[in-house]
Amino acid sequence: MTVTQSRPSDPRLLIPKGMKPADVHASRIDAPVRRLSGATMGTGWSLSFAAPESISNPDVMATLDGACALVIRQMSGWEMESDLCRFNRAEEGWRELQPEFFTVLSRAMGIATLTDGAYDPALARRMDMLGFGPALEALAHIGSGQKRASWRDVRIDPEARRAFQPGGVGLDLSSIAKGYAVDLCAARLRELGVPSFLMEIGGEFVGWGVKPDAQPWWVALELSDLPLAAGEAETDIALVNLAVATSGDFVRRRDGGSHLLDGRTGKTPAGDVCGVAVIHEHCMDADGWATALFALGLGDGLAMAERLGLAAVFAVRTADGTRTHLSKAALAMAE
Repeated sequence: MTVTQSRPSDPRLLIPKGMKPADVHASRIDAPVRRLSGATMGTGWSLSFAAPESISNPDVMATLDGACALVIRQMSGWEMESDLCRFNRAEEGWRELQPEFFTVLSRAMGIATLTDGAYDPALARRMDMLGFGPALEALAHIGSGQKRASWRDVRIDPEARRAFQPGGVGLDLSSIAKGYAVDLCAARLRELGVPSFLMEIGGEFVGWGVKPDAQPWWVALELSDLPLAAGEAETDIALVNLAVATSGDFVRRRDGGSHLLDGRTGKTPAGDVCGVAVIHEHCMDADGWATALFALGLGDGLAMAERLGLAAVFAVRTADGTRTHLSKAALAMAE
C-alpha cells in the first residue's frame, strides 16, 4: 500500500463519516509538511507531518525511536531476549506481562476466538518451518514442545495482567504488533504536540487531522499484483483520525506459499483473495483483522466483517483481473 501523491482519475473515495468539523479544523496548522523516514521491525517507516517550529525533527525521531524500541523489546520474535521470546521459552505456568504486550496478546486472542482459530497468534513454529520466522537454531527458542498445545491452551488473566503458557506454545504477534506500534507512535506524536500527521510502518497507516491545505491525508490501496478488471476503480481512503492496514499474499512468498496462513490448516488459505484492507479507529485492530479476514476468505471473511461492522475491502483475482468487494461499512464511506 502506498501514499497517493496525485490520485488517479475517477478513483473510489472512502471518506470517514461522522467527523466533527471542530475537531478537524483544530488540527489544521499553517506550517510546511515535513517528511521523515527510517527502518524498524525489519521494514521501513515514514512520517509526513505539520507541526510548530518548536517541535524539531530530532525530537520527533527520538519519539518514534522510543515507541518502536518498546514494541521490539516486548513483542519481537527476532530478539531472543524480548518478552515474547522469553514467554515462548518458558515452562508451563503463569507469567506476568507488560501492559503493552498484554494489550496486544489479549486482542490477538480475542480475534482468534471470534474466527475459531482461522487467525492464530501461536504460529511461530509453523512460520519457522516455512522459512518466514527468525530460524535461529531452528525451533529451540520455543521451548520443549513435548505437549501438543495451541493458542486455545493459552489463558488470559486481565485482573493480574498475566498469561498462562501451557508449555511449548510459540506466540507470533507479527500480524498485529506492527499495527500497535503505529498506534503507539501516533499517540506519542500527539503527546509531543504534533497536530497533523500520516504515520506508517510497513504499509500500515494512521492519519491524524488534516494537512495545512485542509485536505485529508489520502492513502491509495494496493491489494493485488494484477491490474484491475474492467469497470473496477482504484480505492483511495481519507485518513482523518483513522487507521488502515492491509494483508496480501503477493508481498512475501517462499516455495510458492505465502506468509499468510489459515490457522486451522497451517497452510496458505484456499481461494482467490489476494489482499484485504481494514479501516478502523485503531491500527492494531485493523492489522489483526486484515490478516484474519484474509485467512477466512471472501465468503466467511465478508460475513464476519458484516457481523462486526468492520470497514473492509477484499481484492480477488479473476481471469479478467482484480475485482474488489466492500463490506457495508466500507460502502457507507463511499456514499
